[in-house]
Amino acid sequence: MSGLETAIRNALARSERGNAEVRARIYQSARNALEAGLRKQEVNDPGAVAAQRHRLEATIHQIEAEERAEIASAAARNVRVEPAVDARLEPVLRAERDVRPEPKLDAEPRLEAEKPAAGAADIGAIRPDRQDGFAAGGAATTPAKTAKAPDFRPERVAKARKRRGRLFSFLLVLATLIAALGALAWWVQTSGLLDDLRSGADGSRPPARVSGEDFSGEDPLKKALDTQNHFSSDWRKVFTPADTAKISAGPAGRFESVSTSEGPAVRVTSTNPDRDGAVRIEVSPEVLGEMSGKASTVALTVQATGDKPVQVAVECDFASMGNCGRHRFTVSERTDILFQVEFDRSLSPSEPGHILLNSDISGGSAGVNLFGVRIQPGE
Repeated sequence: MSGLETAIRNALARSERGNAEVRARIYQSARNALEAGLRKQEVNDPGAVAAQRHRLEATIHQIEAEERAEIASAAARNVRVEPAVDARLEPVLRAERDVRPEPKLDAEPRLEAEKPAAGAADIGAIRPDRQDGFAAGGAATTPAKTAKAPDFRPERVAKARKRRGRLFSFLLVLATLIAALGALAWWVQTSGLLDDLRSGADGSRPPARVSGEDFSGEDPLKKALDTQNHFSSDWRKVFTPADTAKISAGPAGRFESVSTSEGPAVRVTSTNPDRDGAVRIEVSPEVLGEMSGKASTVALTVQATGDKPVQVAVECDFASMGNCGRHRFTVSERTDILFQVEFDRSLSPSEPGHILLNSDISGGSAGVNLFGVRIQPGE
């Protein structure tokens, strides 16, 4: 199943992964590939089929959860850097400048207070009260009186205007913040981000699903699983047609190097459906050590030599690690046959193991062309 997971992630990396429909198409392609693989392998056991489907769905669910978390994180980062609030703070400073000149309107009352002080008739009633506290004449008391009036009254007026200016600035800032928050709430609502997060959190809405008939064109998963291109650096090359020293035949089996339209290959022919008719492909101890205690994937690239499909069998003999049972596949055109192996032992073997390939388990002596063997160790 790790091979399908790698294929899905590679397909997502090459596509518009932010689009839910594109991701759904890739997941559906993975399901179709699994079903096709099970049919080719003639896996008819309901329990085995259900287990494979369950593991694929769990993998898809995990990948989709990661994709949605990444989309939500990107959206949250875009929201935090929104400069709407900071950009609108300038009018606050301008508003304060516009408010401060208002005390000019109160200059007229101040002048009115000073003008009566200049006339002796207007303050004659006040002078006798002030003269009681001074030894000098009324002329000395008048300047003292006229100096105190402007120092006292403008102070009260200036403080009142300052408080009103601060209140207006505060209201302007509050209105700006409310407008920014309203715009942000509108964007989140119209973008559908809340619906995606809500459906992903409580599972009330399943992820989008499409069938194979819902779209046409090149299948992204098929492209990711192309025989010539899909093996990444994570796969270990166990055998190539040039490594004839790593292959040996049983008493009822034979092999030979050939050239085909698909490239060089080794033709395997089995005249006995049992192990005596199989060829043995060597697996180095280093590769076995990477597989120890992990679930790994084995891939053989094969092609039937005739026009009719043939049934092949693949077995493992991995020395002290044990075997992997017998896997049957139906082969016609060039294809990759894959199966998973898992070993609980943590020992690293010191001797090489072998993969056994029987080209015809029906006993018809049919042959297959072997183009390569690869193993992807688990994580």
